[in-house]
Amino acid sequence: MRGGGRLAASALIMLAIAGAAIWGFSGANLRPQLGLDLVGGVSLTLTAPPGTDSEVVDKTLEVIRNRVDQFGVAEPDITRQGELNILVQIPQAETGSQERLLELIGQTARLEFRIVEEAVAPGTPEYDELQVTAEGEDGATEPSAAPTPAPSPGAEEETADEQQQEQEEEAEGEVVYLGSGEDRTKYRLGPVQMTGEALRDARAVFNDPAAVTDPGSSGWVVSFRLNGEGAETFARITRENTNRQLAIVLDERVESAPNINEEIAGGEGQISGNFQEQEAKDLALVLRTGALPIELQREELRTVSPTLGRESLRQGLLAGVAGLIALAIYLFFYYRVLGVVTWFGMAIWATLTLAIVSLLGRTVGYSLTLAGVAGLVVSVGVAADSYVVFYERLKDEVRRGKTLRAAVGPAFTSAWRTIVAANLVTIAAAVILYLVAVGAVRGFALTLGLATFLDLIVMFFFKRPTVFLIARSRRLSEMRGMGLRSGVAADPDPVPVRGGSR
Repeated sequence: MRGGGRLAASALIMLAIAGAAIWGFSGANLRPQLGLDLVGGVSLTLTAPPGTDSEVVDKTLEVIRNRVDQFGVAEPDITRQGELNILVQIPQAETGSQERLLELIGQTARLEFRIVEEAVAPGTPEYDELQVTAEGEDGATEPSAAPTPAPSPGAEEETADEQQQEQEEEAEGEVVYLGSGEDRTKYRLGPVQMTGEALRDARAVFNDPAAVTDPGSSGWVVSFRLNGEGAETFARITRENTNRQLAIVLDERVESAPNINEEIAGGEGQISGNFQEQEAKDLALVLRTGALPIELQREELRTVSPTLGRESLRQGLLAGVAGLIALAIYLFFYYRVLGVVTWFGMAIWATLTLAIVSLLGRTVGYSLTLAGVAGLVVSVGVAADSYVVFYERLKDEVRRGKTLRAAVGPAFTSAWRTIVAANLVTIAAAVILYLVAVGAVRGFALTLGLATFLDLIVMFFFKRPTVFLIARSRRLSEMRGMGLRSGVAADPDPVPVRGGSR
């Protein structure tokens, strides 16, 4: 393919990519996912028990933030309110997805491994006599075997340290827990052998029923891996308790109680419980992000309206569109046919930028906030400046007496070095800002860096070949009032006269 063919192919490919993005907006319903300050969302207030240490609340906040991030929600607003409250605000999303996230946020996810001392099925005489020490059905707490004396009238509120001590005492002794889901079996369990702190990773996997020997472990399960110390502990537990059941307990519910046939080395295992796919994935997520140090109480759940407001957003977009139109008109009258090239280049750049922002929303949950919109607005100036630099360098070459075809190559080479240097500085600043900042500022850095990088792509693969092709076309170069020569019209620099007058 000759040089002109390669130039034309490059420009056409960029147009085709932009066309595919436009089809995605219309045909595939591709849209940017807007953030809390643009479309609103939900606000959840969680409260720690009275007397909880400040550092424990901070650690709880970080666990919640990690869960929200791994769920795929970008730019949530998670802050501490006062001494005991944690405020979680997440952007509007699909109803089912939002409800799942709200359930996962407050789930304690305390994982324990205990040996089963006795399993009592419903319908037996012993079943009604055995009282559970966990939450009963519908959230009602069933009475324990040993009644708790009522506190004296002058007793102070229980502190977090006292609650932790009670949990440790419970872990050292026997408890009675119910099976999860439809399993109403009551399990009398021994002391805690190991906790979820030994977990290194947890993933949801599907076991083909035709490939497993135990029907109870088929379907969706949670596969986990333990750290080095946990693997040694798990091997010891299974070695010392062969032919007994090992209960895997999550938040005082027995998820599964498989039989230990032999010592299990390697630090890997599975949690089965007739999970649906989403249930297994959610359980793996909360186990992977760690248990909450304390049990939180849900105080308030409410809908948050956009802090910016739809009307303000509409007015801001109208102002932005008006500014772009004014810029397009100015570039057209000043650079003529090059102004038209700028129109197409800016349209391709804007389309690709919005398409990538939309894809990020679908794949990693990125939400476009007002700060992100500000980053896009700033990048408009960066993109327009790239065109001006190239056109002005082309003018300089023409002033030196070169033809349009001869001038366009050196002009682009000189302009490209300047544009790359300037854009790389902007991209580097955006990367640093993204790494050190938090919250909405990261959205500003992401959109600014992304749009600036796309400006380099469009500049090299669309504007460069298009201007080169125009310079090779006599008709487009010499078109009266609109051609390339009109756009870069300038008097040549005067040739210096050597020697003196007679």
